[in-house]
Amino acid sequence: MIDIADRLTATHREVRATDTDEFGLVLRRRFPAPPETVWGALTEVDRLTRWFGPVTGDLRPGGTVELAGPGTATVLDCAAPHLFAVTWGSDTVVVTVRLAADDQGDTVLELVHTGVGRDGAVRHGPDWDVAVAALERFLAGDVEPDPAAWRASTEVQTFAQHSASAWVRASEVSGVATADQLVDAVRDCLRRLAPDLTGPSA
Repeated sequence: MIDIADRLTATHREVRATDTDEFGLVLRRRFPAPPETVWGALTEVDRLTRWFGPVTGDLRPGGTVELAGPGTATVLDCAAPHLFAVTWGSDTVVVTVRLAADDQGDTVLELVHTGVGRDGAVRHGPDWDVAVAALERFLAGDVEPDPAAWRASTEVQTFAQHSASAWVRASEVSGVATADQLVDAVRDCLRRLAPDLTGPSA
């Protein structure tokens, strides 16, 4: 079961503007596991596939990986167990993951997705929230044999709806966009992530 309220409140969300009319989203979450464990779940292909979905390729700097979502990604940086960066769909869009141990030895994960449009946080943030939820389940030993089936469940679709609202609020707080400017992005996001809960006119 996903504790929706816990995941919404325990995850830090932020939207940033740059000087080039591009924007980025920041997601930060703590995991009750050491950085080495989280790093392995992120960078060992066999483990990554079990919670993220199909992944193939070479996870080292300069290597390329094939992902179901963005397609081919190039690994820009891979410094175990603290930093991993890849292109995401194009050379100008980059996802960077940083891991750091807190004072209890647990891991604080920070994901930064840059090079997106003004509504990019709403279009991509819920995907990352769902991915982080899947990673959390995997680290807890609760592994769905088919990650796609888990993502299609009513539980996850409901979580995605709430996540989209949370990213709208983060965009408003940042001053990047208003809720009215994000209506189309929310609609498109929910058609992908919550199709069973999205009405035909949504």
